[in-house]
Amino acid sequence: MADSSHPLLALFRQSFADNTLSQEEASRLRAQLAAHGQHGNALDELRHQLFAVVRERFNTLPDKAAIDWLEAAGALLMPSAGASATHTEVYFSPLDNCADAIRRFIQRAAHSLDVCVFTISDDRITDALLAAHRRGVHLRLLTDNEKLYDKGSDIRQLHAAGIPVHVDTTDNHMHHKFAVADGRSVLTGSYNWTRSASLYNHENLLIADDPKVIRSYQLEFERLWAELPLMPPLAGKNLAE
Repeated sequence: MADSSHPLLALFRQSFADNTLSQEEASRLRAQLAAHGQHGNALDELRHQLFAVVRERFNTLPDKAAIDWLEAAGALLMPSAGASATHTEVYFSPLDNCADAIRRFIQRAAHSLDVCVFTISDDRITDALLAAHRRGVHLRLLTDNEKLYDKGSDIRQLHAAGIPVHVDTTDNHMHHKFAVADGRSVLTGSYNWTRSASLYNHENLLIADDPKVIRSYQLEFERLWAELPLMPPLAGKNLAE
């Protein structure tokens, strides 16, 4: 019998009940793995327990031997201990380097995209977010309330398109600039998602897939999402203002 002590094993067991791993289940499991910071020895142990769960379904020695072989062969394809599997990209503005990197980051999102930024007024980035929303990416946006009605702000347009938006309503600012895609990649830096940042400002942007870093940003997003209120209805406000 497999050791059921791992906190995520029950979720994998539920998925295995019908012998099918759907796209929705895979997305949910990927998010849970990122939230729990699974990597290194912890990930190896969970992988071993998953093979044990499969072995429980089979009674013949040839079947179990085949599963043992698959586990051993699969281990050969994993990064060796001590090898870094992380990837980092760094960009600077002015010019379009940062804006282009943000657009690629959004376009690569397959299942979920959590965005936490002071404001958005670069139409190129807004168009990429709207395209992600239309193709079914689960998108959430956290932003600052004092920038909602600035000339050129695209927040209301995104909200009107059906993207859920939570806003900071305190006397202070929600001044973050970060995003997490699929629980597998994080984007952060000083770069404001504005046209002026692209044209004039000296800013920086970093994209990384380090699990520990992603987990920290994901937890902060979830904390703020629960703390900050939903953006109020847009009745009486003209998006063209």
